[in-house]
Amino acid sequence: MRKRLPFVLALTSAALAFSGSARAQEAPPEPPPALPVDPVAPSTPAPPKSVEPTEVHVIGNKADALQKVPGSGTVITGKDLQRAAPTDTAEMLRRVPGITVRQDYGGGNRIDISVRGLDGGRSRRVLILEDGIPMSVNPYSEPDMYFAPVIERYRGIEVVKGSGNILFGPQTLAGTINFLTLTPPEHQQGSVDVDAGTYGYLRALARYGDRIGDARYVVQVIQRRGDGFRDLPFSATDVLAKIAFPTGRDGEAVLKLGYHRDDAASDDVGLTSAMYREDRFRASLSPNSHLILNRYDVSLTQEQRLSVTTKVKTLLYAYETDRIWRRQDYTRSPSPRVPYTSIVGDSSVRGEAIYFLDSNAILDREYGVLGFEPRAEHRFDTGAVKHTIDFGGRVLHETAHYQQRSGNYAETYAGTLDFEEKHSGTAFAAYVQDRIAFRDDLLVTPGVRFERLSFTRTVLREATNAGTADVFEQGDKSLQGFIPGIGMVVGQKPLNVFGGMHLGFAPPRVTSSISARGKTSAVGADESINYELGVRTMPVKWVRVEATGYVSNFSNQVIVNTAANAEANLTDAGATNLYGVESGALLALDKALQLETIVELGARYSFSRSTFRYGTLAGNLLPYAPEHSFNTNLDVEHKVGLGGQIAYAFLGRQFTDASNTVAQDAAGGIGQLDSRHIVDATVHYHHKRTGLTFRLTAKNLFDAAYVVARRPEGIFPGNYRQILLGARWDWDGAKRD
Repeated sequence: MRKRLPFVLALTSAALAFSGSARAQEAPPEPPPALPVDPVAPSTPAPPKSVEPTEVHVIGNKADALQKVPGSGTVITGKDLQRAAPTDTAEMLRRVPGITVRQDYGGGNRIDISVRGLDGGRSRRVLILEDGIPMSVNPYSEPDMYFAPVIERYRGIEVVKGSGNILFGPQTLAGTINFLTLTPPEHQQGSVDVDAGTYGYLRALARYGDRIGDARYVVQVIQRRGDGFRDLPFSATDVLAKIAFPTGRDGEAVLKLGYHRDDAASDDVGLTSAMYREDRFRASLSPNSHLILNRYDVSLTQEQRLSVTTKVKTLLYAYETDRIWRRQDYTRSPSPRVPYTSIVGDSSVRGEAIYFLDSNAILDREYGVLGFEPRAEHRFDTGAVKHTIDFGGRVLHETAHYQQRSGNYAETYAGTLDFEEKHSGTAFAAYVQDRIAFRDDLLVTPGVRFERLSFTRTVLREATNAGTADVFEQGDKSLQGFIPGIGMVVGQKPLNVFGGMHLGFAPPRVTSSISARGKTSAVGADESINYELGVRTMPVKWVRVEATGYVSNFSNQVIVNTAANAEANLTDAGATNLYGVESGALLALDKALQLETIVELGARYSFSRSTFRYGTLAGNLLPYAPEHSFNTNLDVEHKVGLGGQIAYAFLGRQFTDASNTVAQDAAGGIGQLDSRHIVDATVHYHHKRTGLTFRLTAKNLFDAAYVVARRPEGIFPGNYRQILLGARWDWDGAKRD
């Protein structure tokens, strides 16, 4: 992390000192009570006996928490993760209605998540949290995900849409995804897990947890490597450590430390149309393009029960990301006097050939985030009406440092400085939401969020008429806004209807350029008004169904820039309309048929139409916004330990430009993406006595051929068929005793 590692270490020391002093001032520690989240429960319940993890939820961890959410929601449990044996996070998020997602190749180094037709590039339109803490490199000015969350870090995933988004922010456009990390165990536990498979894939995981006195801890290390699809080798390391300890009679704190590193070939030029027709397995055209990313994070979450009706959670966190990406220079318009290291494609056809030079552009980025968030919940009654007030705030400071250099040969990381700029921003946010239970079957949830951002951008070096030169150009910008919302739930667990309305907002951000030589540029804020109406029902114990209709009207929406010769990666699209229907069902067939073997069938379908509202593009679909998606999975688990899953995913056609061009161009950058059908399957055997599990997994079982993207320039094929053989050993100290 170069210069800033002392910053993270200093925060860690401060966090430990804070938690230690808090503990010293409290009474002797006792096991903390669970913290009820049921908004219609009596005002003075007896504290439950079980211990809940100290963390921030967007839905809650009660059995009926989802039925209390005033909007559509999905919970992916640890059981779901175990049965699917996913190799990446995208595989699980595809099971959420309304979400489309792609994760880059076998390394999974980057992830693009789209919610309800919004642009999915670098997941910048969805709020992504880990234990309630933002994950994007700069949550306000550059909310991009330069890396993909490692699925093995998590024991569950929560996804909420609708008015519940105003509790978090700064983005409240369409949805919030909260990844829940592993919980330190109550006793000694350990795991070793290994996968090996095609394309040189190898993954090794080691996890250990235990308790020392009142403190509990868990440590996990993951190493993943492979040759990659299209000969794009990768190596990734992920480390997670958590320790939970009491801070007095009714309090607990969790200190979390994390490290992630990606070291991978990472090209930005895809195949031409002719290349893809001839050989979709063709190796990378730019093998000298390479990316190295390091991310360090530390957080302290402290939870304190002040009374049986009031609790406070305090989040203190910092994380830093540094990424250096070298991209080999190329052109499609050759000059006869320029030497090229390689020429790929048919040079006799315009646009079919790519000419690579022995030089590169080096994009060097460093980001830092420091945040403090107090969050409180208080319950009280006004007559027969029960209230649960959620309120809190955020102070967040973010920084960024951009450098772009020109290298004199394709494999250098040095180069001559062409461009440099720095950003810094300080954000203040506050929110309040009241969950009002007029009756056990009527819940109304009004709320409002306030955001204010002060942002400074300083350019230190740029191109001039005489070449590159040092400059000092500084500009400041401030913005603020109120984000109101209201939701309602009518009914109880067997059947309830929910609906809501809220304003969607994402602050203006700085976007990277499409071309290797382009400067960064600013785009406007996303602003929308969003409506939801849905129903959840559980008519019998073995059936669960949810369906939601939604409408979002944007006064301005930021989308991917598909204009010819564009320099900016994003552009303001102006007014757009988004509407659709999402649905999901889960059938526990074993309960219906009274079988000893677990048999569960899940299915989800989404229809989403995202169009421009005015001008020559009125009625056209937005780029990368498919109208139809469907996925289903069948899980079987026998008591002897034999089980498996088969999953099918369908994604409808989509356009890659605002003009909705069907025919593809020679370069492969424009043209319709056809629908695709993907089947994954896994079988496993678990031997309870030894704790050993063996599994065989096939991703894209039938090796379906499809194009996943045509940006930034050219065709990027989807993942090929991959076969994995895995073994796992779980050790539980309590069972041994």
